Amino acid sequence: MNTVTIRNIELGAGLPKIAVPLVAEDADGLMQAVAALQGVGFDIVEFRADFLKQAADADYVLAQTAAVRAALPGTPLLFTFRRAAEGGACPCGDDYYFALVNRVIESGLADIIDIELFAGDEAVGAAVKAARAKGIAALLCNHDFDKTPPKAEITGRLKKMEALGADICKIAVMPQSAADVVTLLDATQEVFQTASQPIVTMSMGKLGVISRLAGQTFGSVMTFGAVGKASAPGQIGADDLRGILEILG
Repeated sequence: MNTVTIRNIELGAGLPKIAVPLVAEDADGLMQAVAALQGVGFDIVEFRADFLKQAADADYVLAQTAAVRAALPGTPLLFTFRRAAEGGACPCGDDYYFALVNRVIESGLADIIDIELFAGDEAVGAAVKAARAKGIAALLCNHDFDKTPPKAEITGRLKKMEALGADICKIAVMPQSAADVVTLLDATQEVFQTASQPIVTMSMGKLGVISRLAGQTFGSVMTFGAVGKASAPGQIGADDLRGILEILG
């Protein structure tokens, strides 16, 4: 498996990297969320721009992304705009979604750009190509907040991400039973055996917390920890997460 270097970190080498989400409704809240990161152990900041009240205003989103970049100049920055259809906070169509994604890519403000797998192969492929041309890592992702698909479906989605040119392949699913968590971990381990690019997987909610802690055992290279407001169900505090990863590692 190839590793991916983002500023001062190498995804796929050593312990899983910890990403912490910035979740805020406006500029003031965003800077408060940035300030709350002081003293917290993490590797990557994920700016969840879809939580902004003015998320439908691309100029505003770009301005807030620039503010985050200025406040955290040396920190690896993942830009994520999660559409409501995949569990995000902002309902929008494909046209706005890709217009925004491509503006963020062109701006060069982010180090990693989150792109939804099922937003259309042609548009997804074009966004991946644009990101690579700017030296930005393309993270293709898929979220299922209702269920855990069968193992073959999970592995198939991760492999499709790689086929579309992803630098990082990510999937998050919702378990209804402990068996669902095992399904996710089993799929992760299987894909990891032949994957060319780093994979990130998680089972959400309380049932799936173990997947956020023990992903390294099965091949997942990154996990998400909360500082303040969580961006997804099942996230635990970043500092607690760091301690557990070091024990397991």
